[in-house]
Amino acid sequence: MRILHATDTFGPTLGGIEVMVDQLASAQARAGHDVTVLTRTPGPDTPPAPGTPGVCRRPGRLTALLREADVVHGHVSAWSPLAMRAVGDGARADVPAVATVHSMWGAAWPAFRAAAVLGGWTGRSVQWAAVSDAAARPVRRALREREVLVIPNAVDTAFWAPHTDPRPRPEVTVVAVGRMHRRKRPLRLVSVLEQARANVPAATAIRAVVVGDGPQHRAFRREVAARGMQSWVHAPGNLSHEQIRALYADADVFVAPATLESFGIAALEARTAGLVVLAREHTGVGAFVDHGVDGLLSGSDAQMAEQLADLCADPVTRGRMAAHNRATVPALDWANVLHRNEHAYAAAGAVEHACLCVPVA
Repeated sequence: MRILHATDTFGPTLGGIEVMVDQLASAQARAGHDVTVLTRTPGPDTPPAPGTPGVCRRPGRLTALLREADVVHGHVSAWSPLAMRAVGDGARADVPAVATVHSMWGAAWPAFRAAAVLGGWTGRSVQWAAVSDAAARPVRRALREREVLVIPNAVDTAFWAPHTDPRPRPEVTVVAVGRMHRRKRPLRLVSVLEQARANVPAATAIRAVVVGDGPQHRAFRREVAARGMQSWVHAPGNLSHEQIRALYADADVFVAPATLESFGIAALEARTAGLVVLAREHTGVGAFVDHGVDGLLSGSDAQMAEQLADLCADPVTRGRMAAHNRATVPALDWANVLHRNEHAYAAAGAVEHACLCVPVA
């Protein structure tokens, strides 16, 4: 199959969509498909090769690439003009088109609903999808005439799985990984860490490592220094996957403070590595974290701080969850998820090319 992925941002930019599209395209290429990624992110073009996806960084080639594609797969966030144009042009050219939403539209769904109606998207022959049930709910409200599939993200579980036995450590290590962007709430994480530390006995040593870069990185470091936490809270910036895997080998708890987390690839990687995951309720992390089994889900920042303090102070509960996570491989591996994308491609091919005659409310 000749698959064209359209994403407004791609590597070397780092983020959830960029990582997921790269991993999905690579997995499809290894499975024998002819895969090309079209993006607006500057850089050199690379042609597709057996087992390797190609990358085209010239959006002006969209029409030519659509002529060669069996399916076009657009990856949509809150604002994704290239991805939306690609699936729209694909649908008009009778190329099966899939649009996967990677962000949490949340309370903004009425605005997306209005834009969809005005733009004619409710009747366009596009198969819509989202990366989790949490992300799909507002999309279904915005596009109520259309079926919205759930196509979860995935990770290479063999890469992230722990390869050594846990060993005693003198401190509890808390890790967070993600872009230092307001949507990820890194500054709120500082407050959560401070409150948790205050509620843990002084004899329990805690180290926190917050990995990632972005527009709030300097503000995060300033906030840590202003609160006198720099002796135990570290922000090294971006790390490679190999470096993060090594960090996880000596870590205990992964914290994901974002309330608009559509899936949580980094949290899934940490869960696969055996860490106890602490995240917010009603996010995509709930797709692979069962409360009290794989980790804990919080209803507020205050509750997250309490739960983190409990985990740091209670090695028995922490050890029970970590043992479960180390022994249980999540099902969200690319080998198990690729067929979900292929199902969406088949569904896109079956979508009628006429507008649905459903009254718009």
